[in-house]
Parts: sequence; structure tokens; C-alpha cells
Amino acid sequence: MSAPSARCPRCSAPRTTGPECPACGVIYLRAEARAAAQQAEARDREARDAALREAEDQRLALREALEAHAVPSFVPPHVEAMPAPATPELPFDDRDGAEARFEAWLRVGVLPAALVVALLAVRSPGFHALLRIFLTMPVHELGHAVTAWFCGFSATPTLWVTHMSEDRSVFMILVMAALSCALAWRGWKRRHWSWVGVGGVLLGFQAVCTFGLTHAQAKALTFFGGDAGLMVLGTLLMATFYVPERHYLRQQALRWGFVVIGAAAFMDGFEQWWGARTDADRIPFGRIEGVGLSDPSTLVDLYGWNVSRVIHWNVNVGLACLAALGSLYLAALWRARDVLRGG
Repeated sequence: MSAPSARCPRCSAPRTTGPECPACGVIYLRAEARAAAQQAEARDREARDAALREAEDQRLALREALEAHAVPSFVPPHVEAMPAPATPELPFDDRDGAEARFEAWLRVGVLPAALVVALLAVRSPGFHALLRIFLTMPVHELGHAVTAWFCGFSATPTLWVTHMSEDRSVFMILVMAALSCALAWRGWKRRHWSWVGVGGVLLGFQAVCTFGLTHAQAKALTFFGGDAGLMVLGTLLMATFYVPERHYLRQQALRWGFVVIGAAAFMDGFEQWWGARTDADRIPFGRIEGVGLSDPSTLVDLYGWNVSRVIHWNVNVGLACLAALGSLYLAALWRARDVLRGG
């Protein structure tokens, strides 16, 4: 250890025989230890900088040496005169392009084909009965339940009837609002602004159905939501055919089943009410064994709707669904136009 300095390491005042500096009050030993540590750190930093400079100099020297001994870029005449070796043509793997073209043609043809087949099925008396039992009736009851949930009622759909509470449920109102807010929040976190928009629309729709309708109006809407929900939910199921490539519904081929169920559900409701415009006998008035009044009879007899209103509201819902589905179809064709032209 070096001999102590004759001056204070901190203020440079003359050093006394005591342990502290009378001028600044610092303890000599601590100040000397701190100064020694700072000097050692400065020496280490200088050594590192010197090593980095030396490494950079070596790198530059190596680069100059390599450039000085570079391979000449000219080609000798006897090598240039030699014929080029024949390179066999390798087959081009166009599987991705073929899959894209196949998917584009599926988007062109599957939806219209599904609607046409569903129309033929619902116009076949025997096949229509099977279609309603196994495919469309659960969607119809789910339409009742979803409408009830948005109106604030508790509802449990079954195969042939939906059990609904008589009064609105605060718990159901909060659950539906929470689900809509969760969808909007998740979309905001992922920057999926369409999710934010859908969540906001659903929240606004719930507010209108829950707080803007009277108890009787909301109850009537739940009965109207059977066939109306059949068409709306059928449209949503068909729309799943246009999900992106990496979506779970496409990876697991679930969209094929959804488009079949959706087309059957939509056409089951729309074809009936479209025909009811000119033939009111097609409206299923009456009483269903084990259930009670049918939905049209309930709307007309209990809630005072006239027949024309029931028909026009259902037809308008169907036309709106067709317009939305047509817009989605045209948008899908527009995105695939280059692939279709090339195929």
C-alpha cells in the first residue's frame, strides 16, 4: 500500500495527524479507499478501451490483407471457351398455388350450392321433416334463447321448446354485458378492430332490448326470435366458411358442417316466410302438442301482432341476412380475383 498523501484526498487541505480532515470532515482512510477504487476502475476502463482498439486494428489489418490477396475476377480464355454444363430442369412444386386456386373455387361454389341444395330439401315434404328434426329445430330453439338472453331473461333451449323465466334476471343482464365487453376488450388488446365493433354493437343491442323495451315487448320479441334467430344464426354459420386459413374451424374442417347446418337453417325459415307473402296458410298457426301455442299464434293471439306484421318482419330479417351474406360472398371473390384469373 502506498504511503498516505500529505493532503486530504477530498479537499486537498494540508493533512493533520487526526483521523478526520478539519476542513471538510472526511475520514482519511475512507476517502483514500474510495480514491483508490476510482483509480482502479479508471485503469480497467482504459485497458478495455485499449483492447477494443487493438482488436479493431487487427480486424482492419486482416481485411486489408485479404483484399490484397483476393482471387482475380477474370476468366482464363480456355475456361471461357468450354461449354456450360447441362443442368437438368427441376420440376416446380406448385402445391401452394394449387391449394390457393382450389380454395378460391370452393369460395365461389360452395355457398350457392349449399343454398340451392337446402332450398330443394325444404321443398321436399319427407326430407324437410327430417331436416327440421335433426338440423334446424335446435337452431330455432337457440334463436329463442339468444333473443331472451339479450332481453335479460334466463332461457334454456331444448330440442322442441325453450324454457324462459317470466321476469328479467339481473344475473343474465350482467353476464351478457360482460361477454360483449370481454369481446371488445380482447379485440382492443389484439388490435382486431372488428371484434371491438362487434362487441360494441352487441352491447348496444342488449341495452335496447333490456332497457328500451317493455316487459311485454321483450317477451314478444323472444317468440319472434325463433324463426328470426333461425335465419340469423344460419347466416352466421354459413359465414364461417370464409374464415382465414389458420383458423381452427378451417384446420379441423368444422366449417363444412357449419355451412350445411347454416344453409338448412336459413332456408327453412326464409322459404316459409317468403312463401307466406302470397299464401298465409303456410304460417304454422295453432297449438303444438306438449308445448302450447306456436310462435305465430302467440304473437297474434297474446301480444296483438297482426299477420301482416309477422310476415313482413320475418321476410325483412331474411332479406337482411341475404344482403349480409351476399356482401361477404362478393368480398371473398374480390380478394381471390387474382388467383381465379390465374387458375
